Amino acid sequence: MRENMQAVRRAMQQMLPLVLVLTWLYLMQQLFLRPDGYFAVTLGYGRHIMSSFGEINRVMTLFLDKGFQIMGVLVIVLAIQKRLQDEFQGHQQTILLTLVTLVSWQMLNTTASLMNLAMLPLMVFAIMVPIQSVKPRHQYLVAILVTLLIGAYAVTLHSWLKLSLFGLLQQGLVALIGDGSTELWQTWLWVLIAVLGNWFGLNAVAGVIRPDISATAANENLVAALQHQTIPHVFSLYPLSAFAWFGGAGLMLALLITYLIQARNKPLPVLLILTIIPTFFDLWWALAFALPIMWNWRVLKTMLMASTVNLGIGALLLALHLAPAVYWVPSGTPTILFGGLASHNMLLYVLVMIGLLALDVVIFWRVVQELHKSGEVAYA
Repeated sequence: MRENMQAVRRAMQQMLPLVLVLTWLYLMQQLFLRPDGYFAVTLGYGRHIMSSFGEINRVMTLFLDKGFQIMGVLVIVLAIQKRLQDEFQGHQQTILLTLVTLVSWQMLNTTASLMNLAMLPLMVFAIMVPIQSVKPRHQYLVAILVTLLIGAYAVTLHSWLKLSLFGLLQQGLVALIGDGSTELWQTWLWVLIAVLGNWFGLNAVAGVIRPDISATAANENLVAALQHQTIPHVFSLYPLSAFAWFGGAGLMLALLITYLIQARNKPLPVLLILTIIPTFFDLWWALAFALPIMWNWRVLKTMLMASTVNLGIGALLLALHLAPAVYWVPSGTPTILFGGLASHNMLLYVLVMIGLLALDVVIFWRVVQELHKSGEVAYA
């Protein structure tokens, strides 16, 4: 099992250059090309984008979707090739890897939108575990049969029934969230689910749980603020997300800052440096390809603890009448700036963010030391 996971991680690190290109393109689209993007709104040209850049946006979205899909296929194929390079003869390996490529493409066809990364190890395990469970003379036959079965499942579910398990998961989460969290325990639960989803590779989970101004609870807060009334849902997800989402669910920005502090006397790989700005804007995927943070139990425990601490401190500050984040902000606004912009109280929130990040660095310090000792850094 460990060898299969290591093969997936090595393949992910090999794909880091492609992931960086796709992530930077996605960031540019979010900031500049979307009508509600950060710079489109702040610079005032957003209202002209729909007619001018509409086609560019559609092409860019399609390119990114297929780009992440290709990346996922390559990770699966490279990981399986690494594990089986000494098991099968040349033509056997070529046939199997071709079949794996076709099946992986079909499996990721409905789940690759900004990558649900959980599919990568699941595909590798689904193929490798049966192979490793039989005698060597039966391994090739088992590999072909298992891959064909996965392919039949993908074709039946995705092409014929037009279903996606990840899509059903998203719909279920939307139904559960409903009008949005209104109590602190609800918000804490949703944040922990988002952290767990990110760690497992279910990017769709965190995407659904992200704060949404259109949710009933957030909208009621906004209306109350505009009418100068008491905010009814101070501990809902929208205000509290300002404290618990730095770099995405799991506080990826704090983890990266901790890593950079510990590596201050060492030469850093250029590709790791290129993950800094995307992570600042909550796009953590490239960082997950550069460092072995996904599917790492110690990292998960630290993420859950840091998120809980941040959420508790944020709730305490809001209870002490810190202005809550209630106003709309442009798409692509980094969480580190979200609280200040959405509360119209930037200076105070900046001080709070600095304090929380410093505390998070302390919390992440030990687990990041272990990441350094592992030596598993892309292009280190």
